Amino acid sequence: RALREAAPGVSFAVERTGGIHYEAAYPPFYLDPGAVVAPAEKLLSDDLDDMDESADFAAQPVLKLLAHHPEMDPDAFLRLGREVAGTHAEFTRSSPSALLEISGPGVSKASTLARCCDERGISADEVVAFGDMPNDLEMLGWAGTSYAMANAHPAVLASTTHRTSSNEDDGVAEVVERLLAS
Repeated sequence: RALREAAPGVSFAVERTGGIHYEAAYPPFYLDPGAVVAPAEKLLSDDLDDMDESADFAAQPVLKLLAHHPEMDPDAFLRLGREVAGTHAEFTRSSPSALLEISGPGVSKASTLARCCDERGISADEVVAFGDMPNDLEMLGWAGTSYAMANAHPAVLASTTHRTSSNEDDGVAEVVERLLAS
């Protein structure tokens, strides 16, 4: 509600384990005959009795909420989302358009990577991470060694001490080969 009020024209999609469902105004990624089109408030609800949807839909956990704005600057939209609703969720972005990825409090690439590493007895100092967009920032800060891709967002370039070639020039492969050779 807060983001809707602060950014008129915003539309939402809800990513559940069974697919992405969206509001009518949201630009769909692909034509999915199984997608449910409804207001975000209904798409986030587990009670879809007033919709002709299967109980299967409600059983699919929500992975994240996506917010799209057709006109805003992507970084300005991210700042706005964090400002008006950041106490309720994690806001980030990875798209060149004004598309926010909204997840539960404390859920990020860093928290997921930390959990996976903890389960395997791997410390943050042993991790090498690569990133190019704001959704990578927490992970890059958590990892013992972090690399920004040459084509990375300015915030990513500013937050890392190592650089590699762009994704189109096999930057990750260059570093991995160098690490394996040493």
